[in-house]
Amino acid sequence: MSNTTRQYRRAAVAAVTAIGIGLISTLNTATAGGDLDVLTWEGYADDSFVKPFEQQTGCTVHPTYVGTNDEFAAKVLGGGASYDLVSPSNDTTMRMIDAGAVEPIDRSRMSNMDKFFKEFQSPPWLTKDGKLYGVPYGWGIMRIIVNGEKVPNPPQSLSILWNPKYRNAISIWDDLEAIYTAARYLGFPDSYNLTDDQLQKVKKSLMKMKPNIRKYWRTTGEMGNLMASGEVVAGNSWESTIVKLRKQGMNIIDLKPKEGRGGWADSWMVVDGSGDNPCVYQWLNYNSTAKAQALAHKVTGYGYSNKEMVDQLPPDYQKEYRSLGLDDPKSLEHVDWWQPVKRRAKYLEIWNQVKSASAN
Repeated sequence: MSNTTRQYRRAAVAAVTAIGIGLISTLNTATAGGDLDVLTWEGYADDSFVKPFEQQTGCTVHPTYVGTNDEFAAKVLGGGASYDLVSPSNDTTMRMIDAGAVEPIDRSRMSNMDKFFKEFQSPPWLTKDGKLYGVPYGWGIMRIIVNGEKVPNPPQSLSILWNPKYRNAISIWDDLEAIYTAARYLGFPDSYNLTDDQLQKVKKSLMKMKPNIRKYWRTTGEMGNLMASGEVVAGNSWESTIVKLRKQGMNIIDLKPKEGRGGWADSWMVVDGSGDNPCVYQWLNYNSTAKAQALAHKVTGYGYSNKEMVDQLPPDYQKEYRSLGLDDPKSLEHVDWWQPVKRRAKYLEIWNQVKSASAN
């Protein structure tokens, strides 16, 4: 849809009183109707929270889903389609900003960001020349998990992944996160801009880990099955794996390694020229409220930017959320947030060499 066509389809902004469950009671304006085209991940446009938004604003949400961050750049920069909002992760946001594909956020039109964790007020992956280019939304931490029955009192360190005691009993994600993890373990200050020498040291370190690797997992379900069956005793995964295994009665320890952990954060970004769509800022404000984010958490299981979100969850969800420290600001203090990797091809080359090499 062209910008001209979109403008004709948009209605003027008009005052409205929030109704129903009151999810957007903090909004000051609403439309009498309009279209909102979003390019996003599955789970970020679920009917459970999209329908209330549509009923209360008159806006109709048209989601298109992606499977990788690369698709955001390809679909927006490549042309051929028109979107109002996109929700890339923090290793992709600056690429969108530098390309001029997104426009700055008008903070004066945002009513809930003061309730965000401080890490999500003006994060570096959304900030350029003093301007904010996105509204943080879902986030998560790369967890280092341990079977507490098999490994009681494990060290709060990434060293457990290299401990020869756990030969053929470790599983880590088949992803560049393995390189970032080794870089943290080796004490390199910037996991995302490694030199050739540092990359060779990372490769050597990952080769030392390889005898411990039973399998490089591709899905969280796969990692959960490996832990549940007892095939592995430790590795890395996301929050959902911990929740699932604990529900099965397993004693899963969530390590907080002294070397730090990786983290991702998705943000809503306004495609350049779409800020005049009255539905855009209503969506941004709606999805910044604690109530709307609580509905989203029940779908995705992710952490969310509004620190008051946990209070809107049912008791059982609250317990899980707090047990993972997702409500605790201290959990965010030592997170090595994903960043763009300029030498991504070189990183991939190193990782593929590690995977293809035989274990000693």
